[in-house]
Amino acid sequence: MGKKLLFLVLGLSILLLLINGLHGVYSVEGPEVTKKVLESKPVQPVTKPDNKIGVAHTEIFGKLERPQVIFDHQKHIEALKKEGKKEGETCDTCHPVDKEKDLILFDFPKKVNGKDKDSVMNAYHDECMNCHKEKSREKKKAGPIVCGDCHVEKLQSVTIKYPLFEFDYQVHDTHDKKLKERNIKETCDLCHHIYNEELVYERGKEWSCYYCHDIGKQTGPALAVETRNTKKKDFNIRRVSHIRCLNCHLYFTLKEKVDPTGKKKVGPLICDKCHTGKYKTVAELEKVPRPDACQPEKPFIDIENAKLKGVSFDHKAHEKNSKTCRGCHHETLNACKECHDLMGNPNGKWVNAANAYHDVFSEKSCAGCHDVKKKEKDCAGCHHAILPMSLETKGPKKDSCSRCHTGKKEGIPSPQKLSIAEIEKELDREKVKKEVEVKVLEKEFKAAKFPHFKMLEKLVKISNDSKMGTYFHAKMQTICEGCHHQSRAEAEAKKNTPPLCRNCHSKSFDPLHLNRPHLLAAYHRQCISCHEKMKLEKPKQCKECHEEKAVRPVDIISKPPGYETR
Repeated sequence: MGKKLLFLVLGLSILLLLINGLHGVYSVEGPEVTKKVLESKPVQPVTKPDNKIGVAHTEIFGKLERPQVIFDHQKHIEALKKEGKKEGETCDTCHPVDKEKDLILFDFPKKVNGKDKDSVMNAYHDECMNCHKEKSREKKKAGPIVCGDCHVEKLQSVTIKYPLFEFDYQVHDTHDKKLKERNIKETCDLCHHIYNEELVYERGKEWSCYYCHDIGKQTGPALAVETRNTKKKDFNIRRVSHIRCLNCHLYFTLKEKVDPTGKKKVGPLICDKCHTGKYKTVAELEKVPRPDACQPEKPFIDIENAKLKGVSFDHKAHEKNSKTCRGCHHETLNACKECHDLMGNPNGKWVNAANAYHDVFSEKSCAGCHDVKKKEKDCAGCHHAILPMSLETKGPKKDSCSRCHTGKKEGIPSPQKLSIAEIEKELDREKVKKEVEVKVLEKEFKAAKFPHFKMLEKLVKISNDSKMGTYFHAKMQTICEGCHHQSRAEAEAKKNTPPLCRNCHSKSFDPLHLNRPHLLAAYHRQCISCHEKMKLEKPKQCKECHEEKAVRPVDIISKPPGYETR
């Protein structure tokens, strides 16, 4: 007996050692491996830009032989001011000037003989070091001329990155008003232009800079000539934005006089005054006037030979739901149907009209944009469980077509908001219950009491507070279908008496319907998922919905200590 016990203890010990050893082999890296990983992935701390610029050009040099240069732009500007130059007069010291157009091109260095490594390196060294040497000869405070003073070892891992600047409706409106305050009546042509052998302004084509200058983005042939020219001249969005914006700011900086506070009300010239990293939400921009580009307020979308009726589209209302026109008009400000016809064509990259308007996977389409809205917390409680498309067509469900395709050019009146008072009339008949008691699965917990009417009131309020919700939830039945998702009112034996969950979901798992959860799973998935999607604080524990019984049923296996059974 003693030997058997000894062998058992030894066997268990060996087994534990084996398990622990294997765990160590497969889950812990040795010191050499860890060291290599750390060396191959150095930490890249991001410093506050503070008007500094990281000069590395790894796209040309590849792996750097020396650390990058962190160039203090503001420090150089202040140094030039001390020499007598005024605000706005320092830029052409380092940046080239297009004398024909009287514009400063914010390129550096001024002269680069080629795009190879040596040409770029020599151009930087000549521009910077020659200036530093000249200052030294003039007995002025000068910058470094020794390699290690610019290429500082401790700065090689520093990453300087400015957040993108977002030219939203607020910024556009501010510029428009400021220009009109200066008695400039026609403001659009100062920024907007199209290319027709030369840059010209055309009313109604106040297009976004991104349409032509977002080099690298795949676009259709509509602006093929323009994008080809911008790529050839390397007029990328970053470069043209600085040329166009900063030159305008410089012009008014030199022209304007200081106000009583000693300041000038002009646009900024410093990097972090524009690149703040602060972005307004759609809600914050709701009351900001939208740009006037001759757009119709309520166009009628009717495509020749289309099989469905036309759609009256409230363009003015939809403008309030975006931050820029590019939210929908992704390549030009033209109407969608000008590029996307019934069959598809090269101008629209062969995307036909049906997909352009109804692709649920594209935020640029009507259906896709609506689907994004339905993912917001107030809507997601119901819509997370409702497929946004037909599995047959991969498009919107056919029973929703008639909500938009009315064929009425004048549009349809906005639906009346849902009235909870109409439902309250039904309460006396016990058809719409205030509270529902779920006890069909009652076992170790008491029946769950479901505040049916209270939840219905909340969903109706959410729907009525949303313009989109009001439009698509024209009938109370639509709200009910959030939970009673497979029921149809016209097929019900009695009005306002939809099937119960257990009529479709069996108590035990049905192997013949793998896509249909059993009743317990259906209840929990429907309720808990809704609470999670709507980000509700409660309930998070079982007994917050159904109270635990004082006496536990005898057929429940797990019995906590001291728990009574019957």
